[in-house]
Amino acid sequence: MHVIILGAGATGLAAAYLLRRAGVQVTLLESAPKPGGLLATFSLGQGDPVEYYYHHCFTHDVELHWLLGELGLKDRLVYRPTTMAVYRQGRFWPFNGPRDVLRFGALGLWDRLRLGLSGWLLSRFASYTRQEDVSALAWFRRWAGPKATEAVWQPLLQGKFGTSAERVSLAWMAGRLRQRTHSRRTGQEQLGYLRGSLQVLVDRLVEELAAQQVNCHWKCPVETLLIEEGRVVGVRAGGREFRADAVAATMGTPILAELVRPLSTEYARQLDTIEYVAAMCLVLSLRRALTGVYWTNVTDSGYDFVGLVEHTQFVPPEWYGGRHVMYLSRYVLPEDPLWQLSDQQVQERWLEQLERLIGRPVRTEIEGAWVFRARYAASLPDLGFSRSIPAMRSPIPGLFVAGMVHIYPDERSVNNCIRVAAELVRTMGFAEIANQVPRGPGLAGRYGRIEKTH
Repeated sequence: MHVIILGAGATGLAAAYLLRRAGVQVTLLESAPKPGGLLATFSLGQGDPVEYYYHHCFTHDVELHWLLGELGLKDRLVYRPTTMAVYRQGRFWPFNGPRDVLRFGALGLWDRLRLGLSGWLLSRFASYTRQEDVSALAWFRRWAGPKATEAVWQPLLQGKFGTSAERVSLAWMAGRLRQRTHSRRTGQEQLGYLRGSLQVLVDRLVEELAAQQVNCHWKCPVETLLIEEGRVVGVRAGGREFRADAVAATMGTPILAELVRPLSTEYARQLDTIEYVAAMCLVLSLRRALTGVYWTNVTDSGYDFVGLVEHTQFVPPEWYGGRHVMYLSRYVLPEDPLWQLSDQQVQERWLEQLERLIGRPVRTEIEGAWVFRARYAASLPDLGFSRSIPAMRSPIPGLFVAGMVHIYPDERSVNNCIRVAAELVRTMGFAEIANQVPRGPGLAGRYGRIEKTH
């Protein structure tokens, strides 16, 4: 059997690895100049590379642990305690556990208790991950209270989903909170990072695929699907024809919709119902630390960014030649005026806001600044989202689908991409190989897969 995989992000690379282990001939096509997708990295000028977009993993990411073990990279994975904060009313409030919630002076005591209890309920009871017809914000207003919702949850959801925040399902919110809770040991969160960046994993996977005679083609955008007798038999990409017994698409559903539209307008319309938000990150290389906290959620108004991720409060600055690395992040809808600004305009605007937040002239401490954007960074998990998730076995014979949408109700991560890849391989008829991938407590791959094995 010969399979063409479209997309060399985490899901595509993992699927290629698993299918090759099953004895399948694999061709991997990627439109970008290099593999990795949202795992892409760049150089600060010295030290290890860093990702365009911040990444970490959790202690319970057993699928990732398995793959790193397979590739001889497990010794590269380091776990460290991390710190969180909420920036509200012009100050940083620690937010590392129940005691910090009770000390959150931006709210009265009763509202603090309701805030803590509501978060605990969502993170502990799996039943909430199926309540996808309930709005997360509506639920928070009822159970956390309007004041706590306005102070914490509403700014965060609006910062990620803009005017669509009211449509985000409770199931997604519960899945996200459960994912973080599982990574706490005795109340202290432990997060992991791959020494040398995720580029180490991408490079090793590509090396392994090449050694296993997988044909990899970069800068090879797909132009059309090839159809014979109503079945997908390959693709035209990069000006060439590639033929196979099946095609597995791991790109965003809006891109896939354009490919299938000439074949099935009905299927294209189904894919079109899934909306995506874009991501913007300003990465700073600095001479000194800024916040003393790894992850800060900014919930005060007047700031475009909603996340401050000080990477070198998580891993040592010595890995980067003594430089301190900070991410400023924001998700936007494509019609947001912020998305229309040039990179230079975004940089100037955000640095002015950062200096106001920090309270000192940060620009004098910057050694480098980079703006990165991803148009299809995350699908919008609106009410009833699972009903929009396409089946991995598409209605077009010979075409299989696995991507970001199949991670729902969990949040994006390399680990969840590996789980989705395993479910894709199972759907394609290779359950024996899929079963070799351990299954952690995550929920990725729940929707769109097949339950029975072949």
